[in-house]
Amino acid sequence: MYNFKFPDIGEGIHEGKLLKWFYKEGDNVGEGETLCLIETDKVNAEIPSPVKGIIKKLGVAVGEIIHVGDTLVLIQDQLDAVESTPKSVVPVESTPKTVVAVDESDNAGVVGQIEVSSMVIATSTEENQSVSVSSKVLASPKARQLAKTHAIDIKTIQGSGEFGRVLQSDIEQVLSNKTKVQPTPMPVSSKDMQGIRRVPITALRKAIVNSITLSKQIIPHTTLMDEIDVTELVRIRGEQKGLALNEGIHLTYMPFIIKAITKTLQEYPIFNASFDHEKSEILYKDFMHIGFAVDTPEGLIVPNIKNANQLSILELAKQLKDLQNRAINRSIQLKDIQNGTFTITNYGAFDSTFGAPIIKYPEVAIMGIGKITQKPIVKNNEIVIAYVMPISFAVDHRIIDGADVGRFAMKFKSYLMNPVFMLLS
Repeated sequence: MYNFKFPDIGEGIHEGKLLKWFYKEGDNVGEGETLCLIETDKVNAEIPSPVKGIIKKLGVAVGEIIHVGDTLVLIQDQLDAVESTPKSVVPVESTPKTVVAVDESDNAGVVGQIEVSSMVIATSTEENQSVSVSSKVLASPKARQLAKTHAIDIKTIQGSGEFGRVLQSDIEQVLSNKTKVQPTPMPVSSKDMQGIRRVPITALRKAIVNSITLSKQIIPHTTLMDEIDVTELVRIRGEQKGLALNEGIHLTYMPFIIKAITKTLQEYPIFNASFDHEKSEILYKDFMHIGFAVDTPEGLIVPNIKNANQLSILELAKQLKDLQNRAINRSIQLKDIQNGTFTITNYGAFDSTFGAPIIKYPEVAIMGIGKITQKPIVKNNEIVIAYVMPISFAVDHRIIDGADVGRFAMKFKSYLMNPVFMLLS
């Protein structure tokens, strides 16, 4: 009897709501056929059967919540004749027929076909997180041991790690607080609540809250702002957008910006890395998956262009439009938003200039771009009217210093100020 448990499908997803069963108890199911549809706080995932057999028992009813590691379904297969005890299956390794194919560098853990839910999507980590099936709490081994030693119920601890993972420091904080006097909350009268409406936040907003809070809790941000004379870029884009349109491509400034970023990242690879604080290690990436923020009716989604450094300007333009359209019409897949290495956010699209973007954890840097405007600048000792683009870089100050950001910005500016040289090189 196969005890098929709700698999870890990546992106820190550790629970979901059963939306639909495609089989009932007593039905025959084939290997790789879709068993059910589960809604998570990231995507809606179709979960395939790992084996061929008969559905003996459904582990959860429609509308109920299931956690990673909980029994999803018991399937009687041909091995039952010789094996009488149930055994667990490692879902990701046993569903080769329908696992979404991704590059090995993506480190994805996707099972089955993926649909998008109305959730903002956080990034995945480079290492698998341990999940306690019995307690359904994400926690590090050291944290579990310390909690056990001091008889602390780890389920009651609000973790400060990624996706609420309980760390050793969280347990130590609880121990130190035991000797402190907790303040008594002030009572709230019904009169104080007059004129106030309580409205629960949506699942989308909850995901945004978690993502932004995680980034700000873990990453000490530092921000650099500057302006670039992009007069030459405006000229070249203006000359070539008609030619691109003949190929069915809408040529914006973003492909040029991405090309300049990838070239700059090649010279300063630490901006394309991530940082493992617990192990004090920098994880350098040999791939560049450049993310860009897309404003959709359901909220912000950040897909990324895989191996963007290997693509031409027109190829970047095609992928930008494709990912943007699929993000808006809810057909984007989990692999399209996983494992980004550097993100660009364009607040210039909303008539804004400067801003301080928030890093998309576990990345270590993000760039914001403002609207391109004409303004007077001094060039060759003369005042001229130029096209100027505001930029801002936010970086993880634990591993990137201000001087590093300055050098990175100077190199990036040189590419956009001289786009012909950038393309020739």
